[in-house]
Amino acid sequence: MDYEPAVFCSRCGRKAPRWISWSVPNPGRRYYACVESKHGFLQWHDEPTSPFLRVLLGDLRDRVWSLEDSVAALCGDGDPAAGEVQERTAGVGVVGDSVRLMMCGIVIFVSGLVVGMIIS
Repeated sequence: MDYEPAVFCSRCGRKAPRWISWSVPNPGRRYYACVESKHGFLQWHDEPTSPFLRVLLGDLRDRVWSLEDSVAALCGDGDPAAGEVQERTAGVGVVGDSVRLMMCGIVIFVSGLVVGMIIS
């Protein structure tokens, strides 16, 4: 809860933590809320987002949640190795695409050499 200026609950006077909303109407919007939910203290930090950003952030949120579910399914829910699998597979897509592109380049190069040898 290290932020300035501090925001305090109007009912209990405690410093309110800053949260990030991932609800459909307010994705990515920051707000302050008392840890005692019964106090009902809520104060927005950010202005409302545009409809375009709401849709974009909502789609990104859904994609991240879908990927997290996929990783959890691969590792089994509650498996402590899930984080390790996420770290190991974080760059696999990028590396896989790079290797695939390099292999295509090599195949094209070798094909060109063979055709050149046949023609000459």
